[in-house]
Amino acid sequence: VRHTWETLSAERTAREQQAAVDQATEAYTDARRHLPVVSLTTGEQTTLAEALALLLTDLPYTVVYGPYVEPTTVLATYIAHQRLDRAVATLVHPLGYAVTVEPTSREIHIDALVTRHWTVPPHPVTDTQFWTRLRDTLQVLVHGESDTRGEPGTIVAHPEAGEVTVSARVPRMALIEAHMRPLAALTADEEVPAW
Repeated sequence: VRHTWETLSAERTAREQQAAVDQATEAYTDARRHLPVVSLTTGEQTTLAEALALLLTDLPYTVVYGPYVEPTTVLATYIAHQRLDRAVATLVHPLGYAVTVEPTSREIHIDALVTRHWTVPPHPVTDTQFWTRLRDTLQVLVHGESDTRGEPGTIVAHPEAGEVTVSARVPRMALIEAHMRPLAALTADEEVPAW
């Protein structure tokens, strides 16, 4: 009887947790579906911050700027009857920024850097040649060819765990993902491609 009761209690708890997750997902999807439709036309002397302020007039949203985002960047744009998330993306994507609209918390996050994480199939920690080449290649992809390292970003490699985490400017991340995709897809018995 005790075993049956414990099983029923565990199943009930699991159902309640799943119901809470489903309800939160449904609320988020519903809020996203009901985002307001906005329009905006700006001249060539309007800053990103001013354009967002105009776009969000009478809307209860807060803009959160990430590191290296320049709200004073000047832009010109024409947006006609777009859903809020698409309208903000239209504003920031040409500037090389990523945007996330959180309809439930009513926040708009604009980021110049994005972070990705990969698990690389096991290589011996002693395979210093592999890890050195990987770090060197990622340094170039994140910061550019110059020694000044003007582009912001970070690379964290843990050879012991076979994990690599990279933060880089949004436009550079596509190249980094393209480089890391074959490495992360390798199985333990496959060869690592030469770069």
